[in-house]
Amino acid sequence: MIRYLLSTACLILFLFWPIQAQEFASSFSHAGSIAEIVPERFSTAAESSYLNTLTKRGFKLETQGFLIESLDGAAIYADYQSDMTFNPASVIKVATTFAALSRFGPDRKFQTAFYMDGALNKKTRVLKGNLILAAEGDPNLSATDIKQLIRQVARSGISRVTGDLIVVGPLSFANYYTRDRAMKRLGVVLNTVGVRIVGARRIGREVSGSLVASHISSTLRDIVLFQNAHSSNPIAERLGETLGGPKAVEQFLIEQVGIPQPEILISHTSGLDENRITPRSTVLLFRELVGWLDAHDMAPEDVLPVAGVDDGTLKRRFSSADYRGGIVAKTGSLPGTDGGVSTLAGIVYTKDHGPLVFSIFNTRGSVLRYRQLQDVFLKAVIQESGGIPLTNVSLRKSSN
Repeated sequence: MIRYLLSTACLILFLFWPIQAQEFASSFSHAGSIAEIVPERFSTAAESSYLNTLTKRGFKLETQGFLIESLDGAAIYADYQSDMTFNPASVIKVATTFAALSRFGPDRKFQTAFYMDGALNKKTRVLKGNLILAAEGDPNLSATDIKQLIRQVARSGISRVTGDLIVVGPLSFANYYTRDRAMKRLGVVLNTVGVRIVGARRIGREVSGSLVASHISSTLRDIVLFQNAHSSNPIAERLGETLGGPKAVEQFLIEQVGIPQPEILISHTSGLDENRITPRSTVLLFRELVGWLDAHDMAPEDVLPVAGVDDGTLKRRFSSADYRGGIVAKTGSLPGTDGGVSTLAGIVYTKDHGPLVFSIFNTRGSVLRYRQLQDVFLKAVIQESGGIPLTNVSLRKSSN
């Protein structure tokens, strides 16, 4: 997916440093290939201070890992155990996001609709036939949405169905992540609202009959932005179910992003429980996502929260004037797993070094304390890199 990286890196470099951009672009041959980049390793005071602080606070360094690189991969500003696998917690939602955007496109909307396949006697309110629910896997479908859909069915004149309730497609809603669980709950809600199914509940393959009720979701880009800003596990789990489950997202990372198989393990597409990825592969994931977004006329802040600006888990972090709008990232927290997990990964925009891609993984310790140290670390990186640009993400968001 280097084709995405080329356009993004060149664009940003031309914006920040025109001379370096020309040098970067010249490394590409006329055939479009790129010479292998051997990154230059820089020693930073921020990295040394962070490692020293972890040690002084009693945290074991073998349970920590991080990597900070330039967007083009030509420079490394911090690197510690970046090839070891760690639990990424909710940072894995970024993988789910990328897989969904790649398959469905950012403007995709999901429809959930009821169809009646049979004859309706409006006097008796009896449908002699089947009631079909066609689902496209809306990851944001709520229990309220389902109830409103069923109320539309009732208002259409249906209170009894002599045939079956047939579900076609990947249905999930609220906390009912799988189709089987969602179908069982659907039957309960139908009865509660006043639509009785005489026949069985079963899975179908084709939709037939006439439309009775319909619900259309917001766009996928809006869904994943909310998911990532608020770290919504239900949305991420259901989006993963629509994609084919954790292994489908894992295969996307291996086959499309280029992450080596030993460096990735996904058990939940929300990041719950025990998942594994290296800091290096996480940086690669973000780098490829940035390139894909640029190729589709989008920016990272279209699908990820801006620290200190957007509501959610990053609203109160990096909120002062010196840092607000300088970081677009995803948080992760699992207090009860792997002895306590806190993670942060994304893009930090700096004046002197341009956009940097980073991943910070902390395990076996206090989530709150780790979070505080992550903030100190990144603030030091920003200060050592000349601060954030005058035209930052915060200003771009406020102008939209």
